[in-house]
Amino acid sequence: MKKNMELLMQFKFVWGLFYAAAIIIYTVVNMLLGNTAMEFIVVWQLMILTIVLVLIQYLIFGEFTLNSISMKGKFLIHFILCYVTILLFLNMFGWINVQKLSSLGLYTGGYTLFYLGILNSLHIYYKLTGEELNSKLAIYKQSKNLKN
Repeated sequence: MKKNMELLMQFKFVWGLFYAAAIIIYTVVNMLLGNTAMEFIVVWQLMILTIVLVLIQYLIFGEFTLNSISMKGKFLIHFILCYVTILLFLNMFGWINVQKLSSLGLYTGGYTLFYLGILNSLHIYYKLTGEELNSKLAIYKQSKNLKN
């Protein structure tokens, strides 16, 4: 029961982050396109989209799934699944015309740059955090050895 509650809380937290990011991204893109308002239906569409994306996130990076696949493989699967999912939602909600090659190319380029940007920033963050923790651990071990 406790494990289920933890998973539910994690899901709600990650969904909240995804949803907030989706609203912010939609707002920025909408403003760049010259629109000044957001239709109410878009809020619900983004909610459904982000729930599906979080389910994909937990399916691929969850504790109990795909343990035998390398991290690079997981990122590739995640990239492709999210690309296809978002493309389906874009087409279903009529946000872009996927029949036009220019729209599809713009989406593909934007999605790829955005995904790689997030991936690189997370990599840098974890690398810097890991190095900092490793140096603190080394100092701790050294001080512990000096006391003995």
